[in-house]
Amino acid sequence: MKMNINIDIIKNECKKQGIDRIIKYDELLKNYSSLRIGGPADVFCSPGNIEDLKKVVSIFKEYNTPFWVIGNGTNLLILDNGIRGLVINLNKDFKKIEFSDKIVKVGAGVSLVYLSKMVLNRELSGLEFTCALPGTLGGAIINNASFKGNCMADVVQNVTFLTRENKIERTSKSNLNFNYRECDLKGKPVIILEATLLLKKGNKEEIESKIKQNIEIRKTRQPLDKFSAGSIFKNPPGYYAGELIEKVGAKGLSRGQAEVSTRHANFIVNNGGASARDILYLIEEIEKRVKKNFGIKLEREIEILGEP
Repeated sequence: MKMNINIDIIKNECKKQGIDRIIKYDELLKNYSSLRIGGPADVFCSPGNIEDLKKVVSIFKEYNTPFWVIGNGTNLLILDNGIRGLVINLNKDFKKIEFSDKIVKVGAGVSLVYLSKMVLNRELSGLEFTCALPGTLGGAIINNASFKGNCMADVVQNVTFLTRENKIERTSKSNLNFNYRECDLKGKPVIILEATLLLKKGNKEEIESKIKQNIEIRKTRQPLDKFSAGSIFKNPPGYYAGELIEKVGAKGLSRGQAEVSTRHANFIVNNGGASARDILYLIEEIEKRVKKNFGIKLEREIEILGEP
């Protein structure tokens, strides 16, 4: 089912506002997903500056049409029928990094891996853990991304975002209520634009050493040679989701070209040509088995978007 508005109206509005150059229609989203799965978006937009982003949000607000933001498409399962409405992928100005001593202003579209390299060059410490995370800054903040005991809450000072009413607002770390895999912005109709991070002066060799260790851990413990979305489930209090999945015999379980990783059971991989339906089957099967055997209801870490 398509949007309940005429797509031609959207096209005309975008042309009037001079933003038709950054708009695509029926764009296949599997090309923007780390799982390489997903149907088309009705409208796909890559704004490169705040003015264009505001114009897009204004048009879609006027027609009461929903929007979603995807960065590197990690931690995300896009369903086979795609996404109705607007999908935004931030570009250009939203990928800038500005340094001022230990303070770093970072655009929401900046890759975490790239960011870790840039701060290393400035001999700044605090983001070594991000060298092992494939997402972008915006998603990392919303999900309070973490690795080996370090998380985004450790370094974020404030976050600037755009509301659905097209207002730019800034909030401090204390108002974000960071928690395990979330903060107060999660689930709200806002678009993170940038964040200010506070890092520490460090020794370049020591920082490099930590980065190498993190990369090595990720290489040995995670299925980096396959398409995946990262961890499927949050760790329940007192447990590791991967261990529970392994104990119920789901490690290596497959459906079509989707498979519960034999390297890390909290990852589901696409061996080539898997559908979202295949992935969902495995997710639900794991949930049933863990609930039946341990009485634990696993909470999904992966975000599922789109039309079933």
